[in-house]
Amino acid sequence: MMKYIDFREQREHGTKEFPAAVYHVTSEHPRYNMIHHWHSECELILVREGRFDLSTDGKIFELDEGDCSLIMGGALHGGIPTKCVYDCLVFDMNAFIKGVPGCNAAIQPLLNMEKKISAVLKKGTEPATIAAAAVDAMLTKQSGYEFYVIGNIMSMFGSILSADEFVTQAEPTIGDIKKVRKFKKVLTYIEEHYKEPITLADMAKQCGMNRNYFCRAFKEYTSKTPVEYLNYYRIESACEQIVGTDDKLIDIAMNCGFNDYSYFIKVFKNHKGVTPRDYCRKGF
Repeated sequence: MMKYIDFREQREHGTKEFPAAVYHVTSEHPRYNMIHHWHSECELILVREGRFDLSTDGKIFELDEGDCSLIMGGALHGGIPTKCVYDCLVFDMNAFIKGVPGCNAAIQPLLNMEKKISAVLKKGTEPATIAAAAVDAMLTKQSGYEFYVIGNIMSMFGSILSADEFVTQAEPTIGDIKKVRKFKKVLTYIEEHYKEPITLADMAKQCGMNRNYFCRAFKEYTSKTPVEYLNYYRIESACEQIVGTDDKLIDIAMNCGFNDYSYFIKVFKNHKGVTPRDYCRKGF
């Protein structure tokens, strides 16, 4: 059994009574790029337009229009959208099946990642069609939508289980589990300290690795070098502050760990294709 929940996104999705939330993401969204993260809830990613390159388990999977991906709780994942519109439905499956013994027993091998499904649910397949219906119900929130959301999620899992098409995988070693935990520890460190000066040595220290090995291994999991990821996280945080506050750009830059405003502008343009000032003017 493998559950990666040692360090996770500290965010409540939905309410205690209905633990589910949906996020509609376009290029105007301050968190358009999906930074690597994890949470104890499951997540459905549905691509409406364009392409979404999903990173999970250290591998990249391409999702095209109409494709879905079901991410199990605790899995480390992130993604890069290209001319993309996508929806994310995050839900607590354990809460939904609580008190339903038959369903609970049947689904635990998936939730515990003892069995794995394909990372991509292709457009037109039964699981993808049902998943899209669950997302649509959550977005429209018509009267009684909760029943449609839970019902479709249950049907999606039923379809996946009845197909009995699981990805063959080797049993994770203690070393594999420890490595993932180490990288989650680094990401948590970046999340908590990105406003402060952070060196490559600081990040490598979180893993207990030498810098060269750390850089190679980190890129395998995130497709970015540690420094690229740090700047990426800082720019995404800056976009959120630009949209959500009236702070001056130079103050936002300093607030996100950039002590050199010119360097902030350069890195911002590399990531977003526009300067911070143009980003403001376009009303993202």
